[in-house]
Amino acid sequence: MKKFFVVLAIAMMSTAAFAGKYGSAGCGLGSMIFEGDQTWWKQVLAATTNGTGLQTIGITLGTSNCDSPAPLKVGQAEAYIEANKVALANDIARGNGETIVGLSKVYGCSNSMEFGKALKSNYNTIFTSAQASSAEITHNINGVASTSCNTTI
Repeated sequence: MKKFFVVLAIAMMSTAAFAGKYGSAGCGLGSMIFEGDQTWWKQVLAATTNGTGLQTIGITLGTSNCDSPAPLKVGQAEAYIEANKVALANDIARGNGETIVGLSKVYGCSNSMEFGKALKSNYNTIFTSAQASSAEITHNINGVASTSCNTTI
């Protein structure tokens, strides 16, 4: 039991160290309601407010003191494509879908709908065969992203 409290104390200290502008409760609506007040009980209330699901929305949309994540880099783009290969192929064939929205964030595209249209029109160039590797698919998507998103990875 003593080990549990030691681990808990370390976790709480590390959370506070990375708290940034919003306190140890993290970003979200609670951080906006209790902004600037670091008293423990107000941070508990902020964390409770954030725990209602509003923090997840803030993180996803980059609102409520939650910064938008930076676009991913080369290895991470390939990892995303590998993890979502089948769903991504289906979404690219349709020109829209959840994996295209995620992929547009990976590449830093501001308009996922336009990116989806560009991917759809280049489907046969992206997926050259049923056995195409994630590295090959990533390379082919890089070409589409460089023209439709004005980005390079």
